[in-house]
Amino acid sequence: MQLSAAKCRSEQVRHLERSLNDPLANRRIIAATAAEAWGLEALRAEEREAKNPTSLSKEDAEIVRQFAEEADAESKKRRD
Repeated sequence: MQLSAAKCRSEQVRHLERSLNDPLANRRIIAATAAEAWGLEALRAEEREAKNPTSLSKEDAEIVRQFAEEADAESKKRRD
């Protein structure tokens, strides 16, 4: 089963939020690692979906691109 980029991005956001808000440090670390993994999977899904242009409308593709940019910016901000 292949996951959609939108699903991967939503999971990435969920884990990013947990990495910032969880009261336990070890769970924050695990959530940050999971968010990074979901981000990588989202990139793969976006590449796969880009090869199949009928899978997303132009509007949906733009939303996915915006999610990717926001997630990358959040990931870079978290590392700094």
